[in-house]
This record gives sequence, structure tokens and C-alpha cells, in this order.
Amino acid sequence: MTTRTRHMTKNSIQPDARTARETAAQLQADPQLALLHAYLKQLRLPAIARECVPLARQAEQQGVGFLGYLQTLVEQEVTQRHEHQLRRYLKQAQFPYDKRLEDFDFSVVPALPKTRMLELAQGAFLAQHENVLLVGPSGLGKTHLLIGLGRAACLRGSRVLFRTAAALANELEVAQHELRLPKLLAQYRRYALILVDELGYLPFSQTAAELLFQFFSDRYERASVALTSNLDFAHWTEVFGHERMTAALLDRLVHRSHILLLEGESYRFRQSLEQQTALPATP
Repeated sequence: MTTRTRHMTKNSIQPDARTARETAAQLQADPQLALLHAYLKQLRLPAIARECVPLARQAEQQGVGFLGYLQTLVEQEVTQRHEHQLRRYLKQAQFPYDKRLEDFDFSVVPALPKTRMLELAQGAFLAQHENVLLVGPSGLGKTHLLIGLGRAACLRGSRVLFRTAAALANELEVAQHELRLPKLLAQYRRYALILVDELGYLPFSQTAAELLFQFFSDRYERASVALTSNLDFAHWTEVFGHERMTAALLDRLVHRSHILLLEGESYRFRQSLEQQTALPATP
């Protein structure tokens, strides 16, 4: 890319009301330009349609050649499509909160190295269809880490879906009742990463436990799962009930997984104590 082209890309004109009015007027005055816009609309190239006239002026003023002008136009389209894709992936993920790994206080869980989480956020585990298991007591920020990991995956172009374990079990039960469980499992496979939060907080019925086992088995070595649990693996029979099925489930989940054990004092409990300490004494 030439210096002039880089300058042109950096300072490309952004769409505004004035530009839109000028473009509309030019389309009315120039049948050839109107036909070009019609073609670009048909090809679904909105950024090129919007920027072709302003950038043509800029290219002429800066003496940028035809290829430099074309490159800048295509870069605008690629950038816009990438931004739209990221927004769509973040919306599809259905995160309950906006949590980022860079905002997490790793001093709360000194046993968890920050570098380990940032390494996982690079997304290599997704290509290997590996899992991430965050296990530890309540209040240490497991959900924050889970969402942060999922958000990082979205920003790297992976499709992600967030569900609590209870909501996931309910979706599976409804799908089974409506005879569309295979279709739902196939839909889940379209996501590179499914986040399952709060596994272990409530016991499941036998039907729900069997369906969750089927869900995790269906993703085994096909696509990744990241989950949080407040229970040690030895106590998972308390929520799944069937000892043999629980052992088989753990065998699939633990294999090819990154297991992160969180230890420390509850962040929420500590914050509550700090707030109480800060209150003025009652006379």
C-alpha cells in the first residue's frame, strides 16, 4: 500500500447527512452513477456505494491511482462487514451482562494466573475443540470470567451462546417434548463455543440430567464448551443423580479440557463488608 493510499484510508469520509444529501443529488443528476449505485445495491456492497463518490474526489485530489482508489473502497467494505459481524455475534451470544476479562480483579483469586486466562482468550482451544471448566465457590467471579472468555471469542470471529445450566436443561426438555431435540442439538453445533453457567447450583430431574448428558456428549470433540460450577467433580452426582452417567459425563468433559480451580474469599462478601465498614456509626 502506498503512502498516499494509507493516508486516504485513514482519512476516508464517514457517512453523514450532508454526504447523503450530496450523493442523492448526484444520483438524480447522473444516470450513470445512479446505475452504478443500483448495481452495488444488488451486489449488497453498501459501504462501496456510500463511499465511492467521496473517495473518488479524495483520490483525484491526492493523485491516488485507480488501484489505490479501488483498494480503499474494498477496505471500507471489508471493515464494515467485519464490524457488523462482531455486533451480530455479540447480540446472538445473549450475554446477561457486559463483562470483560480486562476488567476482572485477578487479585481476588491469586491461585488463577491472569496470563492463563489471557492465553485462553486467544481462542486456540476452540480450534482444538477443547473445553474450559471453571470450578470454585460462589462469589469469586466465575460468571465474569466465563462471559469475558465468550466475549473474547466473539471478537475473534467465533459464534458463542450463553446459557445457565437450568435454562439449557429447560430448552432441551421442551425440544424433546416437541419432538425437535435432534434439530436443536444441530443448531447448538453451529456455535463454536457454548457457555454453561451455574452447573451444580440446583439438582436436575432424571430427564433433565439425561438430556444434559446427551448435549455434552453431542459436542464432545466436535465443538467447545466452557462452564462454571460451584461443586468439586466428586459431588456432581448430587445434581445429576446417576453415578454411572455422571462418571461418563465427567469423562467426556474433563478429557481435552482446561480445568481452572478458583480459590479465595467471596468478592461479593468482601465488598459487602467494605460497604458496612464505610457506613458511619449509629449514635
